[in-house]
Formats: sequence, C-alpha cells, structure tokens
Amino acid sequence: MLDYLDASIILALLIVVIAIGVKGYGISRSMVGYFLAGRGLGAWVLAFSFMATYFSAASFLGGGGATYTFNLGFGSWLTAWHVIGVVLTWALVAERLFKYASKTNIISVPDFLEHRYHSKGVKVVSAAVIILLFTLYLTSVYMGGAIILSTVLEVDYSLGLLLLVIPVLIYVGLGGLKATALNNLVLGALMLCASAIAFYLIMSAVGGPITGLEQLRDMMILDRIPGYLWLRFDGAGPPPAVKAGMLPTLIMSITFSISMAQIALPTLLMQFYAARDMRVINNGRIISSIAVAIYAFLVFSLGAFCHLILDSQVSPNDVQFMFKHSDWVIPRTIALIAPSGVRGLVLAAPVAASMSTLAATLLVLSAALTRDVVQVVKPNVRERRLVTLARLSPIVFAVIAAILALNPTGIIVEIVGAAFGTIFACFLGPVTIGLYWKGATRAGALASMISGLVVGVSWYLLLYKVTWIYPVIPALAVSLPLFFIVSLFTKKPPKEVLDSLS
Repeated sequence: MLDYLDASIILALLIVVIAIGVKGYGISRSMVGYFLAGRGLGAWVLAFSFMATYFSAASFLGGGGATYTFNLGFGSWLTAWHVIGVVLTWALVAERLFKYASKTNIISVPDFLEHRYHSKGVKVVSAAVIILLFTLYLTSVYMGGAIILSTVLEVDYSLGLLLLVIPVLIYVGLGGLKATALNNLVLGALMLCASAIAFYLIMSAVGGPITGLEQLRDMMILDRIPGYLWLRFDGAGPPPAVKAGMLPTLIMSITFSISMAQIALPTLLMQFYAARDMRVINNGRIISSIAVAIYAFLVFSLGAFCHLILDSQVSPNDVQFMFKHSDWVIPRTIALIAPSGVRGLVLAAPVAASMSTLAATLLVLSAALTRDVVQVVKPNVRERRLVTLARLSPIVFAVIAAILALNPTGIIVEIVGAAFGTIFACFLGPVTIGLYWKGATRAGALASMISGLVVGVSWYLLLYKVTWIYPVIPALAVSLPLFFIVSLFTKKPPKEVLDSLS
C-alpha cells in the first residue's frame, strides 16, 4: 500500500534539486561556467560533491546489500579500500591536477591528456573510452534509483527510471557543474544522515553488532546454509566462486576495483579543476576523507545482518531471489523496520546518490562529446553553440543508458566493478602516473588506454565467470606494463609541455 508521507519526501527531493538547478543557470553560459562552475567551488561544496558523485546508489544498495550474499570480509575490504582510495586521490592527484589546470586552463580530463601528451589523438581516444564506459556505468546508477522509486511510489520500474532522470536532466541542462555541486552538497549530507539512521535501525533490530554477529553465527539460512560462513573470508559468496576456491580472490578484486578507481576516475578528477584556490584543496581533502570513511563504515556490512531481519519474514523463494539480486535487500529491510516518514528519509538517500552521480557523469559525457570530439573535428564552432550542445547532449546519453538499464547485465555491484575497474586500468597510467612521470609519452598513453579497454571489457564478457578474477586485475596487468614499456622507447613530449608538471 502506498505510504503518502514516504512518497511526499521522495517527490519533495525531486523538486528541490530542480530548484537548485535554476540557481546555477546564471554562470553556466560559457564552457568554463557550465563545466567548471566558473572555477569557484569552495571546500565544503567540492568535498561533498566528490563524495556524492563517487557514492552512487550502488554504494547504498549494491555495497550495502552485497554482504547478504558475500561474507562480511567483503564489507570490511570494501570499507578499507574506499578509505585508502579517497586519501590517495586527494593526497596524490588533487593538488597536482588543480595546479596543472590553473596553468593551462584545461576543462576536461581528455583536455589534460591532449596537453600532457601533445596529441589530439590521445584526446579523442580518451573521450571515446569515457563515452563507452561511463554510459555502461550509468546503467548501474539508474538501476539503484529506479529500484527505490518503484518501491516507495509503487510504480513500474521503467516509470521509476523516468522519474529519476528527468529532474537531473533539467538541473544539469540549466546549471551545469554549479547546480550539480550545490545539489551534491545537499544530497551528500542527506546520504550521511540516512546511512546513520539505516545503521541504527538495523543494529537496533538485531540487538547491536556483537549480538547480531553471534546470532548470525548460530543461524541456519534456508535451513541448509550455516550462518558462520558469513564470518569467514572464504565462507559465503556466489556458489561457483566458492566451489572453485576463488572467493577471496573475487572479493579482493571487486573491492579493489570499485574503491581504488577513485584515483583515476574522470568524474571526480574533473571537479578538482573547479576549486577556487589551493586552500579549498587542502581543506577539501580532510572533509571528503572523513565523509567517505563514515559513510563506508556505516553502510557496507549491513546486508549480512539483514538475514536476521528478512529471512523469517519472507518466503524461501524471496530469500533465494535476494541472494541473486542483493540490490533489493536494504530497501526491503528498511521497509519492514522503519516507521513512516523515517522510511522515506532513509530510502531517499539512494535516490539522492543516484541523482548526484548521474549528474556528474552526464557532465563528463557531455564534455567528452562537445569539448573533446566536436570541438576537435570542428575547431571554429562558436562557444555559444557548444554550450547549447553541452546542455542537450546529456539527453542522448541518458536515453541510451536508460535502455541498457531496462535489460541490465548483472547486479549493481558487478556492473560498477566492471566499469570502474576498466576505467581505472585505462587512466591510471596516462592521468595519475602521467602527472608525476615526465617520461610518459603519447604512444604509451594510447597503448595503455586501448589495451585496458579491450582487456577489461573482453575479460568481463568472456572470462570473468570462468576464472572468477575481476577484470581490473588482467586489465591492469596488461595496460600498466605497456604504458611504461612503450613510453621508454618512444618520443617524449616537448619541454614546454613537461614544464607544466613542475
């Protein structure tokens, strides 16, 4: 039965983000204004925009629900890698990339690659990689938000997709990064608040973490699976991976793939360009690291404890369904234990997370198309026309991703891991290492991006379910050595280009 209070909270959120989008319209009439908010973001806005962009609905639904299927080692390693990833991103990349952008007036990550490697070819290839992989990633973002909207509003999943994407397209089209960042401050705060409430509700329902672990250890799931397997790193997980003895390898590769991608993710790195000054970077790294750590700690192990709440209240068929589709675990649990209003507030969090990530991803895709493809092919196009195209192009990407989301290839956490891992493999060398190593060359960057893309996608489609090794491992094993080897034997960029790295 539809709960009107919960539904009102969700609908109010959709209205608020559109209203904030109108506020960003004034400075979004130039390329720098639209894509970089006029290079005027403050520390709190940048830090929360980073966090909200990174944590899509996959974090709340996929990450939170994953330990319903996987053991608690998954949640522990996912938390640890997230903290390591965010600290390294702000410590190693943020300052250098901000200073580089300030010197060169670049707007996008492919812009950086073109300038760094003195090559339009590198720029176009990187834009193509971004367009392909982030369109795939949008599928997971859509899935999470649509699941919540369809559950709370009691509408069809496809209508949930429309309700999710239309407000985002409006505020991205109107306000660009300014609207996105302002919304992300609000949405990120909502995500932190809701994660704390969800953690409290679930822990209270199971008698606290220690009691919950004891009960989980002693229970039998589906009358045949010992609960103590959730306390062992080689215990609970997808049966084929367990049978092959590859569960620890699978857990480590997925969690590493999802978390460490931060240090090479264009949706995050592009936001560093928009900082007002170095003080913003210095303060932002503290705020963002703390916010990411708190959110990860609160959310990523909840799924395992949901066995104690859900399994006795749903049918065995429902339990088996959620083993395969763990994205539904958290919303169904919250629906059972949270009172009206509080339930709507908690379930608004993954919708907020979806919208924040969707907006930033559409901006990156728009920049890749307009700045890094159209402007390369037609360099004399007037800026006004480019800004118009930038406002309209998200619609195309949104429609493509929505079609893919209607027929997804797997659960959210798997899609995110595959996309993030491949992006990580493609850009770790050319972007992150390229910021430091002056020996990196155009040919090395191309070899790294192309090989990372081919190996990552091919492995996920053909070999992942055979080897149970996630694509990030083989993709990195090929792309990173090629980046170094090819760079050592090919021509270096001009000295004036390399001087920008100092």
